[in-house]
Amino acid sequence: MATRVDFYRLNGDDLALATCLIVGKAYQAGYQVQVLAAGEDELSDLDARLWTYRPEGFVPHAPRDHRDPEFPEPVVLSSDCRPAEGVQVLVCLTPPEIDCVGAYARVAELVPPDPEGRNAARARYVSYRDAGYELHTHDLTVN
Repeated sequence: MATRVDFYRLNGDDLALATCLIVGKAYQAGYQVQVLAAGEDELSDLDARLWTYRPEGFVPHAPRDHRDPEFPEPVVLSSDCRPAEGVQVLVCLTPPEIDCVGAYARVAELVPPDPEGRNAARARYVSYRDAGYELHTHDLTVN
């Protein structure tokens, strides 16, 4: 079965909130999720937001190197796309290496509204298509 890659075209510029919404939806659906961020600043921001972005609760998460070994958190934060144990979904705040994509059942790529970000996503779309991945696109408005 080919990996499914969903491109979420953002109409606003709150990439971190959009990431939280997608991660929360995947978590609620019962998936274990890994979030790929560019570096420590983005990871720290996501860590804080996953506690507070919803008034009705938080999404249990931890950095990959700090997961509880007995009861691993279902959402893993990382700065590389090497899959954590048990994870099925990769949510990309930053573009992944194409070689990593096939390790997941599903991949969510967030496409920023700026022309440069959209053009880069189009190039990745072509690469994924050529590699045989199942592709879908969605428009996402974050309020």
